[in-house]
Amino acid sequence: MSVPWQPARHSRGLLLVQAKAGPLSAWVRRGLVACDVVPLGEWTALRPAEGSSRASAPYDDAIAVLAGRPLPLRLRPAIGFFVVEHRAVISLQPKGFRPSHRWLVWEPGTGRVRTPGLEAARPPELVTAARARTSPATVHQVLKDDSGDASALLRRLLDVLGLPGADLLAAGDQHRGQVVTPTAQAVARFEARMAEQAQHRAELEES
Repeated sequence: MSVPWQPARHSRGLLLVQAKAGPLSAWVRRGLVACDVVPLGEWTALRPAEGSSRASAPYDDAIAVLAGRPLPLRLRPAIGFFVVEHRAVISLQPKGFRPSHRWLVWEPGTGRVRTPGLEAARPPELVTAARARTSPATVHQVLKDDSGDASALLRRLLDVLGLPGADLLAAGDQHRGQVVTPTAQAVARFEARMAEQAQHRAELEES
């Protein structure tokens, strides 16, 4: 799973998925991050319910694991809105048969920041995924404005896209929905797979 940041001490945010809470809860149980599952009309918000994922380092960053985990076709589109240190990070998994994970990073005083090696999320794609009535040009203007902080930028973006969840960005540790946790089996399978890959890399380096 690739995300456009290094492990961060301060991060928060939510993943908005255009799906019902039931199927999303099942997806959370098969993952690594306990989530507060909050139904918001046509969308459902997922917020990490714990400070860390259930996996060992370096996969213990709950926000990074949640943001970087691919969703199946039936659970897309999904748009993530995250504050990582001082930056705003938007993730996009659009509808479509070809899995795709796109990113947009914004920094105060700079505006949009390039994400080398990762697909960029563009205003028209965000508008399409959100099924917004606004124009891509309006979204572009929001992103072009480098004033304010990351939280304010995300709230403005949610507003122009007509998406719910702005209040959840500042909700702190208070749970607003049902907390769903990964199964022990899902975590164990992931840890075993990572250990196997690490062993394989070590053998290749020795050969």
